[in-house]
Amino acid sequence: MNIIKTSHSLKIDGEEAVKFIESLISIDPVNEKYKTSFLLKPDGKIAHWFVILREDSKLFIYQSLEELTNIKKSLEFYKIRTDCSLEIVEDETKLNLKVEEDTFTFSKTDNHGNYTPWREMSIILELPLPEIISEGLLPNETKWLDVTVDFNKGCFLGQEQASRVKFRGRPRRQLKSIDGSQQFIRI
Repeated sequence: MNIIKTSHSLKIDGEEAVKFIESLISIDPVNEKYKTSFLLKPDGKIAHWFVILREDSKLFIYQSLEELTNIKKSLEFYKIRTDCSLEIVEDETKLNLKVEEDTFTFSKTDNHGNYTPWREMSIILELPLPEIISEGLLPNETKWLDVTVDFNKGCFLGQEQASRVKFRGRPRRQLKSIDGSQQFIRI
């Protein structure tokens, strides 16, 4: 059983919070449901991956504290004249990972025991580590494209480039994890 214990979350609150986030991330947040999403760069390459929860008009993004700081910085760049606040808050939450054949989900749990760090969770799920993201990885080059990107939701940052690769061809590379401790991009 893989459980992540978070110490913080990025809280997004305000009148335009949901609309703002939906225009940027690859999956629309669903009320009271944990979803995994990408924040892409304008060129369609992955900037961050995270777990997001919507509670009515508030949103909570879960990732490591270091990555939350980077996500907040990225979102602030796009928050021009938008009525919402971005704040990293203390938020101890335990998320259980359930992997099935062609999908995975996170859910809140009260289980105690061994916790999996975010870095290790990235390797288990074959979602990119920050050092792999810096190499310019497309969401199509990951194992979970259909879990982390909704091509029917409409526009989001980097959507055109991601759609072009999905519907017009195959990605040139594929992200792989090995030995439970490393990732590489297979060409």
